[in-house]
Amino acid sequence: MSGGGMVHPSVLESAGVDPKKYQGFAFGGGIERLLMVKYGAPDVRLFHSGDIRFNYAFDENRV
Repeated sequence: MSGGGMVHPSVLESAGVDPKKYQGFAFGGGIERLLMVKYGAPDVRLFHSGDIRFNYAFDENRV
């Protein structure tokens, strides 16, 4: 339950790494993933959508 993906070659180049010789894979879990499980959120992108209705979908007393 964590995000992951390939590092863009321009990021490697900016870090002084030759992207023709090396590749990068980034992964990690965020607090959003844990909150998805706890509250049953269907999509992690909702946490960063800016839609205020998403914030009001949680019951304060449930925590």
